[in-house]
Amino acid sequence: MSIQFEPPESRSDQEFKAMAIGMVAGAVPGIIIGLLLSIPWGNPAMWVSIAGAVGIILGLVISTLVQRARRKRGRDREDA
Repeated sequence: MSIQFEPPESRSDQEFKAMAIGMVAGAVPGIIIGLLLSIPWGNPAMWVSIAGAVGIILGLVISTLVQRARRKRGRDREDA
């Protein structure tokens, strides 16, 4: 029996994983907010796509910033 999944070890793998998690973490609330906005104003497809896209972009940006901060903090610890 072989293991199919190997945990990400390289820096680019970890960065990609963080960005993917950030995009999903932003998309889920964006979709929910879009559905809630469609209740009073109608047209759910439009609101879900707008709010979901904004959520994905925010999640991607925030996850990238967090990943850079973690990497910088790791370098600071190595220098000390």
